[in-house]
Amino acid sequence: MLRVRTSIRRKLIFATLTPLCVAILLCWLIGSFLITDRIFREAQLKVIGDLKLARKVYQDEINHLAGIVRVTALTPFIADHLVSGRLPLPEKALQQLLKEEQLRFLNIIDNSGVVHYRVANPEKNGDRLDGDPLVALALKGELVAGAQIYSPERLALENRTLAEAAQIALRTTPHARQISNASEQQGLMLVAVAPLLTSDGRVAGALQAGFMLNGDNRVVDTITRIVFNREGGGAATVFLGDVRIATNVRDASGVRATGTLMSDEVSRVVLSQGKLWSDRAFVLSNWFISAYEPIRDPSGSVIGALYVGMPEQPLLDLRKNLNLIFAAVLLFVALIGITLSTWIGSRLAKPLRALAEAARRMASGERIEPILVRSDDEIGILADEFNTMTREVNTLNQTLEQKVVERTRQLEEKSRQLLTAQKELARSERLAGLGMLAAGVAHEINNPLAVIRGNAELLQVSIPGDSADREEVDAIVEEATRIGRIVNNLRVFSRGGMQRVSHFSLGGLLDGILDQIGHQIPLERYRIVRDYRRKEMTLDGDEDQLRQVFTNLIVNGLEAMPEGGDLVVDAGLDAAVERVCVTVSDHGSGIRPEDMGRLFTPFFSTKPQGTGLGLAVSYGIVSDHGGEITVSSSTDDGTTFIVLLPSTQDLALSL
Repeated sequence: MLRVRTSIRRKLIFATLTPLCVAILLCWLIGSFLITDRIFREAQLKVIGDLKLARKVYQDEINHLAGIVRVTALTPFIADHLVSGRLPLPEKALQQLLKEEQLRFLNIIDNSGVVHYRVANPEKNGDRLDGDPLVALALKGELVAGAQIYSPERLALENRTLAEAAQIALRTTPHARQISNASEQQGLMLVAVAPLLTSDGRVAGALQAGFMLNGDNRVVDTITRIVFNREGGGAATVFLGDVRIATNVRDASGVRATGTLMSDEVSRVVLSQGKLWSDRAFVLSNWFISAYEPIRDPSGSVIGALYVGMPEQPLLDLRKNLNLIFAAVLLFVALIGITLSTWIGSRLAKPLRALAEAARRMASGERIEPILVRSDDEIGILADEFNTMTREVNTLNQTLEQKVVERTRQLEEKSRQLLTAQKELARSERLAGLGMLAAGVAHEINNPLAVIRGNAELLQVSIPGDSADREEVDAIVEEATRIGRIVNNLRVFSRGGMQRVSHFSLGGLLDGILDQIGHQIPLERYRIVRDYRRKEMTLDGDEDQLRQVFTNLIVNGLEAMPEGGDLVVDAGLDAAVERVCVTVSDHGSGIRPEDMGRLFTPFFSTKPQGTGLGLAVSYGIVSDHGGEITVSSSTDDGTTFIVLLPSTQDLALSL
């Protein structure tokens, strides 16, 4: 198959540019993140500072209104008029004050809280305002000022044109709540109230004045001019609730966005929770770096918000320009790297091509001259080594015949070893045949052995225990029993993979074996620990064969402790691999290291009366079930047999 080869020039370009471009790219990403993060953080801090300045401008408006009311309240004519009723009110002066200071209402209130005279609406008087918190404080002698919401009825009462001027048509706004009414009819008022004092210091009443922020852009324009130094440099807004009632934010047509709504995300924080908002926010149709602060009435309730912000787009443009600069630097460096790598690659590739051509000619059997490379680098070293290799190849060609003869001799030796291995294989096959023959013999022996054992047991029963012949009869029964075990093991060993698979409880099988084991071995000197209890485990397999395996392991463990001891039987389920693990541990003398490798060999036993087939049969049964059996032993801790079995079997293969 034709291999696609990459030239050294391209590899060199790749090796040169990859770390360089990765380094520049990392610097680009880290620098861009740090710079833009710093820019946005500084912008947010600036907006927070601008909000503080805007708040001061807003508070200066309130203080200015309070100063007007305080100075006007010092006029003695108003207080004397309320006390004596003889002096006339300076109505023209009050109306002139209302006009010059652009107040929307100016009221004189007596000391019982009843409106005595409305400058902006003289026909309406006599109503009580002592429930107004600002008026109540002023009647106690305090100068107070703040923001209040007036209903349409209150606005009409204070000034006949005020209710109509307060109405602002609501406009659907992205990211804001759904509009439930067509217009906002309440008014956000800046109100100041000063006590009217007589010459002897008694409170004769109060002077109340105020102007409305609905549609009045003087405050926001002042904030914009002072904070941002120019129109359009930033945005400022006064909210009544979540409605813009005074703003320099403009919509797509260039009109002030009065009547649009605050975004719902900001509204939940500023209006519902009464907290400061300092983050990017969606304003009308664009994202702004924003700061919002709640406006509260004298009782502390949030009635609106003051906002300043700056568009996010200039910052995004700045970030875009930074990215373009980094991209240009990356492209410029890449071009330099490509040019330099191409030049170096060409110088390296020329001698390498000469070496490749010489190698091709050598492979075809041509005689080649030494390669001349005037270079002191690794290429020159490679050329020198190639010339040395050429001389060595010529030398090797001269001894090739000798090496062929030597290799032929080695091949003949390998052939002889192969013939020997074939003979050993044939011998193994003969041994396997003998095994099958032994299985047949065991089968044929079983029937006459049963007759011998039965008659011997009858003879044993008929001879008294104190008879001199009883010992020989007992020996016949014992040896017949031993032969029976050997024959039975041979039969099991010869059955191969014949299984009767069923689904049964592993704990129940182990309990049955341990409950019956006392019939074979007296258990008075042993303590059997059943650690598998309270573990629900089921198993698929030939229950009789597995009973034989576990019985053999348990009996071996007990016989390994002739003086008595603890036998621990445990089981566990590994659901991840669907496999159960059964361990049988004794505290006997252990197994000698030289015997460990022959434990599962047929007819090998460490017990004087052992047949040597128990562990071999157990090994075959476990292997037929797709499991494995291992052993660990120590002269200090005894021996542990570990049986691993799959928890499920293919029932279709059972007999």
